[in-house]
Amino acid sequence: MNNNLTPKKRKAVEALLTCADIASAARQAGVSRETMYRWMKEPAFRAALNDASLQALEGLSRTLVNLGEAAARVLQETLDDQTSPAGVRVRAADIVLSRIMQLREMVDWDQRLKALERSMTNGYEKTD
Repeated sequence: MNNNLTPKKRKAVEALLTCADIASAARQAGVSRETMYRWMKEPAFRAALNDASLQALEGLSRTLVNLGEAAARVLQETLDDQTSPAGVRVRAADIVLSRIMQLREMVDWDQRLKALERSMTNGYEKTD
């Protein structure tokens, strides 16, 4: 988080990340709602809030990746367990196949976007 912020503003940034709404965040930070809105218009405060949000999302992403590995093991065990009801095994298979298709689609979109960006960058270089 931005060390240029006052302790009160740092507390407000933390509150905005954890509270359901701005009024609750303002109460938790010990400031008025109006003050919170005013701070949210300040570039340094917005930058600190964006940085803190990105850090929180990165941490959550790491947690979800770890959970994903455990979930994949559970699906594998369910698929391998011949004593599981057929409906449960079919649902597990459906989940796996659906996620594979979603992942493939995301990879495809990512590759297409990168190719488009390269194309645009090359186009700009040629015209300069």
